[in-house]
Amino acid sequence: MKLYLFFVFFIFQTLGFSQTNGFGKEPRPNEGLQLESFGYPIFFGGEQHSSFHLKYPITNTIRAELNTFYDTYILSDRIRTDIQFKKYWDDNWYLFSGMESEFSFNKYPGVESKKQARPRIGVISGLGYEVNKNFTMEAQSNFQINNAPIGAYGEHLIPMPQVYTLKGKIKF
Repeated sequence: MKLYLFFVFFIFQTLGFSQTNGFGKEPRPNEGLQLESFGYPIFFGGEQHSSFHLKYPITNTIRAELNTFYDTYILSDRIRTDIQFKKYWDDNWYLFSGMESEFSFNKYPGVESKKQARPRIGVISGLGYEVNKNFTMEAQSNFQINNAPIGAYGEHLIPMPQVYTLKGKIKF
């Protein structure tokens, strides 16, 4: 019964029946559609890493995001993408949850030990804190829901069906 009441409360909060939050501050203003992108090469080894983030505010306290990361390595290319929803408690604290998929494409598919792997599909969730507009910290969990042979972050040799991460992101 408690789980049911929590679910009903969350739905009412999500749909905007109550615009107050737990900390007593006003919710963040509607920022409009935002696109961020970043990329850099690693000259020794021919690697390239890039990402883009598309953010859209649904209400003042709920934001939808599409994030994609593209990494090219010597033997493979990887694409990791997720769609997530963030629920802000105030201007800094938020909860997030969503789905993630990761694809690995071998550059040399004829090599027997490097067969093409099935994509990894997982559920992500966590808690974040925006220290300021240029620095964010997050605690995240990532649970694999299919039986793909690759682990989180493209790891083939060490299976990782679930991963917990603490991370920080600096924008400059």
